[in-house]
Amino acid sequence: MFHKFLVVLLVFAAQTAFAQSIYSWKDASGRVHYSDTPPSDGKVRTVRQPTLAPGQSTSAESARPAPESYVDKELAFRKRLAEKAETEEKARKDKADGEQRQRECSASKQHLAGLESGQRVVRFNEAGERIFMDDDERAAEVERTRKAVERICQ
Repeated sequence: MFHKFLVVLLVFAAQTAFAQSIYSWKDASGRVHYSDTPPSDGKVRTVRQPTLAPGQSTSAESARPAPESYVDKELAFRKRLAEKAETEEKARKDKADGEQRQRECSASKQHLAGLESGQRVVRFNEAGERIFMDDDERAAEVERTRKAVERICQ
């Protein structure tokens, strides 16, 4: 038990020793000194700076953007693919809607031309019997079809 405690204590002590900065300077006689505390005169060179624990950053590191990880790149790529697929699907749907609108416009114009031709027009009731339109019904149908053509064929 004591040995495990001693090992854990040494690991923590080693981490604090490695976390210290090492300074180098020359004294008046020209000798180089190394220490973990800088001299009072301020003429010092830092040999090693402590490594930071995860989650900490220096001001220089926080100023520059972090490199993009492969996961971030993959997510951005998948997002671009999804946006492209969505755009293509919308364009395909818009094209299909336009084609359907053209067919409806053409059919409405043909129906209007048939109503205005002067020929007898027949419609079918619920029982499937043919009923000929009189002049009032025909005028109402022509007016309704003209409004539909204006609305559909804009």
